[in-house]
Amino acid sequence: MPSPLPLLIYPSVVTKLFQDKSTFERELLVYQAALPHIPKLVAFNQADYQGLNIWYITAQRIKGRSYLDAEFFSPADLAKAIAEFHIASTQAEKCLCHIDNQPQNILLSGSEYFFIDFSDSKVDYPETDVSHLLLFWAEEYNYINFIAKAGEFLNTYQNLNPLSGNRWQSCLKNSIIRFDHRRKHHNKRSHAIDTRENREWLQEVIQ
Repeated sequence: MPSPLPLLIYPSVVTKLFQDKSTFERELLVYQAALPHIPKLVAFNQADYQGLNIWYITAQRIKGRSYLDAEFFSPADLAKAIAEFHIASTQAEKCLCHIDNQPQNILLSGSEYFFIDFSDSKVDYPETDVSHLLLFWAEEYNYINFIAKAGEFLNTYQNLNPLSGNRWQSCLKNSIIRFDHRRKHHNKRSHAIDTRENREWLQEVIQ
C-alpha cells in the first residue's frame, strides 16, 4: 500500500493530494456542486509530485476545530447544517452522504459548521449519514447526555428533512457494522459506559 500523501496547509487554503483518480473525482464532485457548508473550491488538476503522478484539490482553509472538541456545540445547529447539505443534493429520496462523518471531519468555525474530507462519500439515503453520525455520540456520552443531544439533533433534522422509519432500522444496522469495523481497524476504544443503551435508544427513536 502506498504511503499517504501529505496535506499541504497554507494560511488561507489547503491542498489535498490523491494517488487514486476515482477518489479524487469523488471528492471533486462535492466541491464542484458548491453544496452548503463545504469549503470553497480554489483549484484542481493533475500534476507531478516527487516523481509521482497525482491529482490535487485546493480548497478554502477552514480555521476551526472538531465540533466535539469545542467547549459548546449546538446539536440543533449541526442538524440544520447537515439537513441543508442533504436537501441540496437530494434526488429520488437519496442524497449525497459524507459516510466518514467522524468528528474530525466536521469543523466548527465561529458558529458555522463545515464538512471536509469526502473521499468516502456516496449517494445514499440520509438515514445512513445520520445514523452513522449519532453512533459517534453513542460512544462519547452517558445515556442521559446522549439522548438529550441526539434528541435535540433529531427533532431539528426531522423538522427540516423527515427520516423514514422503514429505512432507519436497516440503515442503522449497516452503519453499526461499518462503524464497528472501522473502530476495530483503528484500534479505537469506547469512552462511554452506556454504548449498548445508547444504541438501543437509536433503534427505537425513529418509527
